[in-house]
Order: sequence, then C-alpha cells, then structure tokens
Amino acid sequence: MAVLWKRNIEGNLYEVRTAGASMRLYRNGVHHSQWNPNRPLNGSIWDLFVLPALHREAGAIKDALILGFGAGAAGRLLQELVEPERVVGIELDDVHLSIADGFFECSEGCELIAGDAVEWISDQAEEETSFDLIIDDLYGEQDGIPLRYAPLDLEWFQALAGLLSPSGMLILNILEPGKIPYLPPSIDPVLRQRLPHRLVHRIDGYENRVVACSAEAFDPGCFEQRLKEILRGYPNSRGVQKRYRTE
Repeated sequence: MAVLWKRNIEGNLYEVRTAGASMRLYRNGVHHSQWNPNRPLNGSIWDLFVLPALHREAGAIKDALILGFGAGAAGRLLQELVEPERVVGIELDDVHLSIADGFFECSEGCELIAGDAVEWISDQAEEETSFDLIIDDLYGEQDGIPLRYAPLDLEWFQALAGLLSPSGMLILNILEPGKIPYLPPSIDPVLRQRLPHRLVHRIDGYENRVVACSAEAFDPGCFEQRLKEILRGYPNSRGVQKRYRTE
C-alpha cells in the first residue's frame, strides 16, 4: 500500500493511500472511504450502503442524500450502480470534501455541502424537498475509534423520515448491533407505519450492520437480477456477494 498524500491539519492526520486501483482515505488511522472503479463492489462495508437500493427497479431512486459523505465511497457507489439523477452529500470535515473532489472525483454529479448534518437536516424542515434515499453514516473518531455523531433517538428519525419521499428508503450504518431492535423505526408506532419494511445487511469480517427501513417492500427478485447485471459488468467483483449476509 502506497501513501499518495499525507497531511496533518489542525491536529488531524489525513492519509490518502492506494492499493492497486483502490483509493483509500484514513483520518487519524480510521478508514473513512474506499473506492476502486474496476471493482466497485469489493467486500468492504461500503458495499452494504448500495445493496438495499438494488431492491428497486433501475431509475426508481432519483434523489439521494448522504449524511457523512467522507471522501465519497457511498457516493461513487450510488453514481456507478444506482445512477440517481441527484446526489447531495453533507460532510462536517471540509478536508474530506477536498479529498472527495481531488482524489475520488466526486464533484461531478454530486452536490457537496460542508456543514453540520444535524443542523442541515433541521434547516430543511421548512423546505419543500424530499429524497428517495437517505444514507446516514455520521461517524467521527476519538482515539482511533469510530464515534457516532448524531443521536439515534426518536427526534432524529422523525426528522429523517420527514425528508423521505412517500416511497423512500432510509439506510443507517450501526456499529453496535445490539441497539438495532430498539431503534425508533422498530418501536415507535408512527415510524413503524411510515417505514414498515426493514432489512439488516452485514458482511463477513465487520461488526457493522447496515439497516434499511423502507416505505415499500424490498424485492428480492429485483435485487438478485440487478446484482447479477452488476457482476457481469464488473468481472473483478465476482464472488464478492458470497460475503454478504442478510439478517
């Protein structure tokens, strides 16, 4: 693995590393983003952000919002495999967005906003905007350990649900699987009615779970067909699906 770029900025150590065609961002030793144009599905945790969207027909997801954009791993996956018309990315760390633009080539096709995602979501309450897909990956790090930024409470989920289109889907990265049964979409009756369909994805080797909550039922047949098409188009990704698990 080669270090392509390295800077210490305001006490944070940023490194962009390459491994073959793979581009990776590390901040303070924590792996924040990864992208390989030859192998978009590569068996990393970021694969799981796009899998729920493959349960919808091509073209069904037109507007996507990513909270915690990082350097753009999820954004590039969505652009390449789901092809929404609009991708909005909110990221607190403006250095990440500079890296997303300069190394991960996310500026074209993504509307990148430097700011606090919690404040941004609050500001949207008065706006007439909605998204077919919202990804919440709001994590920083402390002492080299990923740390959740936004609370997983009822108010937060209500705010996110308020920005979803009528058929929308919410996807969250959860580092503590034991919390999943107690998340508001599972226990709050209003959210259960608004987002009655749920999937939990994991991948071998990672503790993370990616939880998808949807207003519409997930379509396993559509998922299998779209995944097969992706693997035909990207031979280097073949076999990676064996690592995916659904709970």
